[in-house]
Amino acid sequence: MLNVNSILLIFIQVFNLIHSQCNINGLISCNQVPVECLDCILTTNCIYGEELLSSCRMFNGSCTNNDNKIVSSFQRLYICRYCYQTPLDELACTPNIACRHHQNSNRYKSNCTLADDTQLCLGSRTFYRNIECNWTSGHKKSNALLISIFFGGLGFDRFYLGHIKEALGKIFSFGGLGIWTLIDSVLIACGYLTPDDGSVYME
Repeated sequence: MLNVNSILLIFIQVFNLIHSQCNINGLISCNQVPVECLDCILTTNCIYGEELLSSCRMFNGSCTNNDNKIVSSFQRLYICRYCYQTPLDELACTPNIACRHHQNSNRYKSNCTLADDTQLCLGSRTFYRNIECNWTSGHKKSNALLISIFFGGLGFDRFYLGHIKEALGKIFSFGGLGIWTLIDSVLIACGYLTPDDGSVYME
């Protein structure tokens, strides 16, 4: 069984770990204090999307509230949801340039965390999420469409997108007598004809 000294040692190690992750220089606003510097009370007994107030206390030091008073305890607004339910545009996720848009159901497993280090949420702040592959090799849809309209009969659009065999076929068939050229222009405009390397178009 653990004795009192062992429990105290574990407590000190945990405290030092938390303190080492909290680097604040000077006095800042309470709204800017990172989550790792706080001990906040969050409730799971709430409705998803509901805005709630949490009572927070700084592990070390003080901050200034909305009245410019120096405090160590304050309230912070948060949305009732688990961290993994946070919208993708509010996350910082590891990119994957090796994924291909036409493989693995167009998704890859990414390690994500909240981009805003002051935002409160339920559960672990670091988690995995399946993200749609958004790797690009530099091809623009507008460029591909213009090339297809004006030079599609010579297969330049297919060359631009990396479809070499099809491009040669368009050259020797004179753009499929214009029909192939028209079809490719429509496919590019609709987003069905994409780069051969599996990447997506640049915005």
